[in-house]
Amino acid sequence: MATLNTQHRFRAGDAVEVERENATGNPRTPRYIRGKCGVVTVLHGAIVNPIDHHGVYPPLCSVLFNMREVFGGSTTDTLLVDLHEDWLRPAHAGAGSAQS
Repeated sequence: MATLNTQHRFRAGDAVEVERENATGNPRTPRYIRGKCGVVTVLHGAIVNPIDHHGVYPPLCSVLFNMREVFGGSTTDTLLVDLHEDWLRPAHAGAGSAQS
């Protein structure tokens, strides 16, 4: 699949929160990451796919999460997940600090 250079709503370093539900979004967003906060690390652009989403997926971002934010515990490990921007919103101040 080809990627398009599209305008992103977020920039690398932005704290974001994953929506809990998104009836019109890509259903492949993992349930364990929904409602969690992370930091955008990479902007990938939009992916052309004529079969799904009427031709083009929303822009894709890599988002870094603290494992303890996602699963609890005391680990300092991180998790990197690729998510479409229609699943993301700006996080509250102080949320989403995924640096270890």
